[in-house]
Amino acid sequence: MQVRQLILTASALVIASAGPAHAQDSAPVAGDSGLQSLVAEALARNPTLAQRQAAVRAATLRIRPAGSLPDPMLTAGVMDLVLPHFEFNQSDFTEVDVELSQEIPWPGSLGARSEVMRATTAGARAEEGTARRDLRTTMAVAYYRLGYAVTALETLHHQRELLEAAVQLSTTRYATGAAPQSDPLQAKLARDRLRSEAFALESEQVAALAAVNVLRNRSPSDSVPVAAIDPAALRVGAVLLPPADSLVALALATHPRLAARRAAVEAATRTIQVERLGARPDFTLALRYGYRPRAFNFKFPDFFSAFIGLRLPVWAWRKQNRLADAARADSTGAAAGLHDAELQLSREVTEAAARVQASQRRLALLVDGVLPNARRPLESVLRSYQVGRAEFLTLLSVEDARFRAELEAVAVAADYQAQLVMLRQLTAGETQP
Repeated sequence: MQVRQLILTASALVIASAGPAHAQDSAPVAGDSGLQSLVAEALARNPTLAQRQAAVRAATLRIRPAGSLPDPMLTAGVMDLVLPHFEFNQSDFTEVDVELSQEIPWPGSLGARSEVMRATTAGARAEEGTARRDLRTTMAVAYYRLGYAVTALETLHHQRELLEAAVQLSTTRYATGAAPQSDPLQAKLARDRLRSEAFALESEQVAALAAVNVLRNRSPSDSVPVAAIDPAALRVGAVLLPPADSLVALALATHPRLAARRAAVEAATRTIQVERLGARPDFTLALRYGYRPRAFNFKFPDFFSAFIGLRLPVWAWRKQNRLADAARADSTGAAAGLHDAELQLSREVTEAAARVQASQRRLALLVDGVLPNARRPLESVLRSYQVGRAEFLTLLSVEDARFRAELEAVAVAADYQAQLVMLRQLTAGETQP
């Protein structure tokens, strides 16, 4: 009876594994509604992205103040009171003065400062775009890691059912003298090892779930709907990638990481102009009205005065000129950083494309070759062991080979989907994965 149960169980597992068992829950990478929902929630709730958005708004609000004139100065006072009693109307020199002054920077200075802030705002906006792409990629990696853990645990559960049946079968045959004692011991050893792997996968599931929830600003233990990974469906839906050179060119033209670097170069270049203009004299325009009180029974006429001041940059060689040289050094460094970012982005795109292509080939090999070959001999080996024509270790080896092949296919499929999302975020615009 145990033999028949074991054979039926194995046959059912092989048939279920050979077809798209979770096809109704799976979706192509670009249309995974579960991942899209999680990404949308993360974009709306993630605190890191909120910080970037606040930085963009703060930088935008600083543009207009940077190009505005300094606040005017209003001064009021009284002069030439007669001592010792501070008498107000005992001298024709006594007067009350009100003065209004305005500092006027050298022409072009305010515009140059505004341009620096505009470049800074463009950099902040590009950093926000980079954060959005990184968030999508990180969410995809955590989501497919969680999908792998869930699917692997389901596969492991099926494998454990088969090993439990194998333990019963080998124990029965040992009790009747048809098998050595090593057979049930080997079956129990394989079952216990499977339990150890289950503990590791459960830990992986908890960690992946926490990673997904942290990205969407929720409690680490909140439940997340996960689509089971179907390697066969992904194998059918795999698409051919464009050449790596075209992907690199697309990334260099669209990725906001480079836009942020270009904005840093622009800001440093504009700062050079700001510091150079800082070595030019600024002007101060002042208007003064002097009220003279009545004294000695005579009303003295009031005064009106106008002044123009000029700031003399006599220390420019110690201050502004050095600041301009520092801005030039910053500009050189920013240009070098841009070039380095281009090189790093090209490398990342090339590596991601290579990983996607390698995962496609591995997935095709596993689905079309390894998995069918690993499933095919299982039932025949079970029947051979039933009649004593196969060793029990052979049965365990065949079953373990099938189990390992299925786990590898799920792992490769999860990695393929994560790498594909990563490649899309490196090369595409602001779109959902």
